[in-house]
Amino acid sequence: MWVYEAVPCHSECSDNAWVTEAWSVCAINAVDDLPACGEGVQSRKIRCVKRGSEGHGTSLDDTLCDAEEMPFRAQTCFLPCPSECVMSHWGPWTECPTPCEQDTVRKRTRYMLRPPASNQTCPEDVQSEPCVLNGTCFTYQYNVSNWSTCQLSENAVCGEGTRTRFLDCVRSDGKVVEPSVCEERGLETQWELVVSCFVECPVNCILSEWSAWTECSHTCGSQGQVVRTRSVLQAAHEEGRPCPSQLSQTKPCPIRPCYTWHLGEWSPCRVEGAECGEGVRERNLSCMVHWGDWLDASSPKPVEDERCGDRLNKESEQELLLPCFVPCPGDCHLTEWSSWSSCQLTCLEGRSFETVGRQARSRAVVVQVLENQESCPHQVFETRSCKGGKCHSYEWRTSGWRDNERSVWCQRSDGVNVTGGCFLQNQPTTVRHCHPPCTKPFSHCTQSGVCGCERGYTEVMTTHGFLDYCTKTPGADNKKADVKTNSGRMKPGPSHIQDFFGQWSLRPVGPDGRIKLWVYGVTAGGFLLILLIISVSFLFCTPPSQTKSSCPPQKPLTLAYDGDVDM
Repeated sequence: MWVYEAVPCHSECSDNAWVTEAWSVCAINAVDDLPACGEGVQSRKIRCVKRGSEGHGTSLDDTLCDAEEMPFRAQTCFLPCPSECVMSHWGPWTECPTPCEQDTVRKRTRYMLRPPASNQTCPEDVQSEPCVLNGTCFTYQYNVSNWSTCQLSENAVCGEGTRTRFLDCVRSDGKVVEPSVCEERGLETQWELVVSCFVECPVNCILSEWSAWTECSHTCGSQGQVVRTRSVLQAAHEEGRPCPSQLSQTKPCPIRPCYTWHLGEWSPCRVEGAECGEGVRERNLSCMVHWGDWLDASSPKPVEDERCGDRLNKESEQELLLPCFVPCPGDCHLTEWSSWSSCQLTCLEGRSFETVGRQARSRAVVVQVLENQESCPHQVFETRSCKGGKCHSYEWRTSGWRDNERSVWCQRSDGVNVTGGCFLQNQPTTVRHCHPPCTKPFSHCTQSGVCGCERGYTEVMTTHGFLDYCTKTPGADNKKADVKTNSGRMKPGPSHIQDFFGQWSLRPVGPDGRIKLWVYGVTAGGFLLILLIISVSFLFCTPPSQTKSSCPPQKPLTLAYDGDVDM
């Protein structure tokens, strides 16, 4: 068998076809002394021609036809020998049903022309094959391609043109076949293959002219700038020149100095011709030059007043003088008014039924001499109406107890400590008292509001639970911890220094509250000692009858005893 190489064809293959001639006689390579029989080869000519001119067309290069559809140029053949069976040619294939089923086959037959010699058989006389392998079960349909780009006339870059698409006759296995195959089967072609189109011509972006420069954003200083703008009159289309992103321009203004009136600091209160009383405070108005930023490195400098133009109006002139008061010794002095408080509404359970609120300010009273306190006013308040107030609640706050005293203040719901707002009748006490009062020796009022004993002493309670008296705790001299009493409470102990002197001091009163006997003895001994000193002084200072006494006259001494144990 001859072998031919399949060469891929170009797009023009669909316009060409293969043409075959008749098969040659079967050629067998026979030996001279042997008969010419057996297997041989027969061939035929094929050529590629323009489709539609198979009979007399000019031969083309084989690469211009579809290599997959190229017929065989040669095939094997067989000439029977004298002793072999001779069979006729194969008959035509039977028709395949349409549509084909999966296991459908077609057949062809042949018959014996000459029987073989003895002990030999004839080849098969029936052949079969699946119908699908022979293409008899293929279906066909038209496939339409996508539209082409808009094709313009020669040398045109925009305007009207056409778009085209093609119909392909496609076999069910995906192979594109001749359009005539679909035409023979009467398939409908209702697709439009050519349409008109239009290509937009490129349009460049068109901008307006630049506007005039604006006024400088600052009349003076170095921060000013001017701006100019332009707008888009027509946007770009297709491949036209696009519009720029910057449609505005800025540039700095010429630097000019700034001249501003500036109020200085208030002077101390000056009373003319006096040391206290009503006076006046003054401040200066100066024309200052700067470069737009008052706080920059180059600080403002004073210049001539003419640079700043007209001075302040009459109302502003009053801001240069401010009445003041220098308190005289013993007078009451009022501080400056505080700033106005936030606007508050009268609220009930967090809700208010009014639209107008109140805000207040105050000034404190500084008393120079405590003796004049009664003639001084109390803290001064002022209130005024306001809008946009908020509801606040007020609550008394207290600090921890310290020596039976604590601080009490009023706090608003936003956490600000205020004066006023809380109900006075609900104000907690600032000093804690015991009832009944603690009058027993070495007793004091505890933080629990009951009477207890000092450190080193133990409470002795009555049957009603009150303190009867304080007795010294045995062995308490070396103990520094608090003693827990039978009342179950802890007493605050004195300091270490108080403990030291308390251990070495003589107590004139006993645990039962009565004065001890040694107190009376010491008092009597002291009285006798004083009498003795007076008598000795009198004897030494008495002069003889002839001479004057050199001692100065003595004032009479009056002794009195009021029963004070500290005497």
